[in-house]
Amino acid sequence: MNSEPERTAGNYLNSARRWLTAGWAGEVAMADDLFSESLRENGVLVGIDGAKSRSLDRLKGFPDLVTSIEDMFAAGDRLAIRLVWRGTHSGPYAGVEPTGKTVEVGYIAIWRFSYGRVAEIWATQDQLSLPRPVGSMPGASHCSRPATAPPADAAGPAGRPDLQCRR
Repeated sequence: MNSEPERTAGNYLNSARRWLTAGWAGEVAMADDLFSESLRENGVLVGIDGAKSRSLDRLKGFPDLVTSIEDMFAAGDRLAIRLVWRGTHSGPYAGVEPTGKTVEVGYIAIWRFSYGRVAEIWATQDQLSLPRPVGSMPGASHCSRPATAPPADAAGPAGRPDLQCRR
């Protein structure tokens, strides 16, 4: 006999929507009812406190943070999310002092629910859209495809002569 409470895709979608909007905006108390004590993110045990602190750390760095849920759907015990978060780097974040620059970061996650709570999250975000604007990638180059064919001696990255880069 399965003692897991009956949950529907609608329940999962509503829970995720609340967390990704209100929770990411600082209302982290809701994490107590949403996440499992043994929550794992990308295989690492973070628990409820880990989910709360990650949200609060992001908000310290980007106090005007807003999220835009682009896609979200659920099937069985899984939920998939694609969103974009935006904010101005007005506080310290990931060891980088505020730059005042605005960022837009893509985020994709899959949540697994167990007994009505999120037990696992597999997530990734566009790591290159964040460090360059906030200055945590010193010397980072910007590469693009030129409108015309590059000269034979173009300085594209190794194996990518079709790209032109500038620092």
